[in-house]
Amino acid sequence: MKNTGIKVKIFKSEYNLLGENPAEVEKIANYVDTTMQRIDYQSPNTSVDSIAVVAALNIAESYFKEKDGRKEMEKSITKLLNDVSRKIDDLNKKIEEYI
Repeated sequence: MKNTGIKVKIFKSEYNLLGENPAEVEKIANYVDTTMQRIDYQSPNTSVDSIAVVAALNIAESYFKEKDGRKEMEKSITKLLNDVSRKIDDLNKKIEEYI
C-alpha cells in the first residue's frame, strides 16, 4: 500500500504526515490532540513543550500497561491451552486403556 499525505491538527498546529491508512493516522493524531487538550485544561498556563512531554509520558504509560496486560493474557492463554492439552492426552490414554 502506498503512503498518503495527510494533514492533521494537533494542539493548535497543523502537521503534514505520511501513512498507509489515512483514517488510522487521523485517529492517532486525534488521540494525541485530545490528550494534549486534556492536559492543557487540567494545567492551564503550562508551556506547549511541557504539555507535549506530559502527553508523551501519559501515552507511553498507557502503551506499557496495554503491553504488560497482553503479556499476562498470553501467559494465561498458554497455561489454559497446556491444561486442555494435558486433559485431552489423559482422556486419550483412558480411551486407549478402555479399548
